[in-house]
Amino acid sequence: MKKILCFFLCFMFLAASPQSVNAAVIGQSNEQVRAITDPIMDNIFDGLNNEDYDKYSRDFDGTLKETLSPERFRAVRKEIKDWVGNYLYREYLGFINRQAITIIFWKAVFDKTQDEILIKLVVSERDGKYLVTGLWFQ
Repeated sequence: MKKILCFFLCFMFLAASPQSVNAAVIGQSNEQVRAITDPIMDNIFDGLNNEDYDKYSRDFDGTLKETLSPERFRAVRKEIKDWVGNYLYREYLGFINRQAITIIFWKAVFDKTQDEILIKLVVSERDGKYLVTGLWFQ
């Protein structure tokens, strides 16, 4: 399981670099960043819990959607479910801006583990849209 999850995380690292010279960070304050990313995270976790790829990947950029096809999503979802179970809730930790991306951190709680799971979401603004370019569960 760890090998597959590590493979998934490596995939996401490769997909996390902005692909457009028009990419930009998404905010300069916690309020700005949360206003944009809370709905994105809601979609990701609703899609994950309900096996809804379209909802899960709604805000992914093209590279990330290619990397995480519906078939790959089902396999990764199974690994996450086996590892930590269903998502219950999250707590916002903060963000950093790096070059043309914003990296947002949460700790999340799932129903199969006592451990808190670190969630890292990478988002950039491209052509007026906020797009996910990377996602990690650690």
